[in-house]
Amino acid sequence: MGHIFENAPVKIREELFNAIGLAHSKLGISGDWILGSDRVKIMAEIRSSQRCRLCSDSKKAISPNSIIGNHDTITDLPSSWIDIIHRVTSDSGRLSKRWFSDSIKRGLSEYEFIEILSVCVQTIAIDVFALGIGAEIPPLPKSQSNTPNRRKTPEAKMGPGWVSTIDPKDADADFLDFYNNENHFYIRRSMTLLPNETRRLWKLLDNLYLDDPRIDELDGIERGISRAQMEFLAARASALLGCFY
Repeated sequence: MGHIFENAPVKIREELFNAIGLAHSKLGISGDWILGSDRVKIMAEIRSSQRCRLCSDSKKAISPNSIIGNHDTITDLPSSWIDIIHRVTSDSGRLSKRWFSDSIKRGLSEYEFIEILSVCVQTIAIDVFALGIGAEIPPLPKSQSNTPNRRKTPEAKMGPGWVSTIDPKDADADFLDFYNNENHFYIRRSMTLLPNETRRLWKLLDNLYLDDPRIDELDGIERGISRAQMEFLAARASALLGCFY
């Protein structure tokens, strides 16, 4: 199968074109904790959540917790996974620590939570990019279900958010380079409980945005709009989505 955007209606700069293609293909490969086949099911659930009646009713409610019911689902994934996928996709601005704690109490590990979240973020980013350039939503990738290694990360410690993360001072030598941009430690740190998955995620995000947000101007950096325009769009999207930052 060729690149998912080989027939895109607009030109895509080379490094972004390559990053999106790589991210999409790796979404179907087993991660550290979740089988490739289940990662593809997560992607399918993300797309189907737009037609979920519970998600629609919850989003309209003053509090999403006031609506009781079951999600409309198209896969056999565990119900705890389904709730995370649908809530992250449909109403991410109102997620809470209590909701996260309840998810963990339902038998989910922090590691599984982070990997589900990473698949959600990457899938949504790719799908929204497709809509933005007027392209078809890409097909689901082929799954490759090698056995996950389920490697734990003993150097990770709780905080500063809801899950354990790797503090820059505790990072192994082979992960220390990940923290080379001092101005956004916490953002980059948020999903480091799974170092390999974190690298996958940020390989895509750095190319969709900038690998170093401290840059004031775009001299020598290929982008179709100015830095000021980028920040205007980012601020507007963040406001609409209820982004914490």
